[in-house]
Amino acid sequence: MNRLSVHERHGPSVGLEHLSLREEPLPVFVGAAAAGGAATICLSVTHPGVHDRRELREALTRLDALNISVAMGDGFLVSPKSDPDSLGRRLDVLAELGAPLANVCAFEPDPAVQRDPDRIQDVLGEFCQVARAAQVNVLIEFTPLSHVPSLAAAVRLVEQLDQPNLKILVDTLHLARAGEGPDDIRRMDQQLIGYCQLSDGPRASEGFAAYLDEAVHERAIPGHGELALEEVVSLMPPQTTVSAEVPLRSLKQAGVPPEERARRILDGTRRVLARARFRQ
Repeated sequence: MNRLSVHERHGPSVGLEHLSLREEPLPVFVGAAAAGGAATICLSVTHPGVHDRRELREALTRLDALNISVAMGDGFLVSPKSDPDSLGRRLDVLAELGAPLANVCAFEPDPAVQRDPDRIQDVLGEFCQVARAAQVNVLIEFTPLSHVPSLAAAVRLVEQLDQPNLKILVDTLHLARAGEGPDDIRRMDQQLIGYCQLSDGPRASEGFAAYLDEAVHERAIPGHGELALEEVVSLMPPQTTVSAEVPLRSLKQAGVPPEERARRILDGTRRVLARARFRQ
């Protein structure tokens, strides 16, 4: 394994998403993020460690000492039947984390269900208003695994809602699986993008079930697949947080420690970001 040197690890700032090590206890995740040199992390508001008062307090103290910030809170799942007030109560967790962003996904794992962004438009709009009162910005994550199945659908939804605190999260795997890519980003108002999750993979998946498994359990480290990552990253607005979301079930099952998995993920991500600079 070709590791980055300590000097190289001070290159482009990158984050580490909770899904990358979602089965690990919170202290282990924080330690792995530090070992890999993450500048930011994302935490899921549904993770057991986040709701353990002592564990969370200790994790936040350690993050502060390491100068690692919580960039985003994940786990805000919406459906047509969601209660915006119930979702809003999870914003209290973000206040504790000091996270300025809440990531919303209208997850729909049944491929037989027709995707319809209009079904969650009202609840998303109401949640944006609740979040705005709490001084939290909202991201909508698009994926064919949800009622917002594509970047194009996300753009339409955000433009229709016209909420000042709502932007789009671009996940490079979901972008590819939606049949979209850099050209689609060029055609949109790129200022609607508020966050980028980076992972790699083959150009196409072998069907819905394979894609679902890939997305949740086994992505490729940035730079180890076939996706146009450098081009996508070069199109992100300045100051956009770029964070690696790379679950690696195969390495976990092979006994690779979480710290080493985080190093490999973040080293690969930094290399992609460094190459993307030459495109800008």
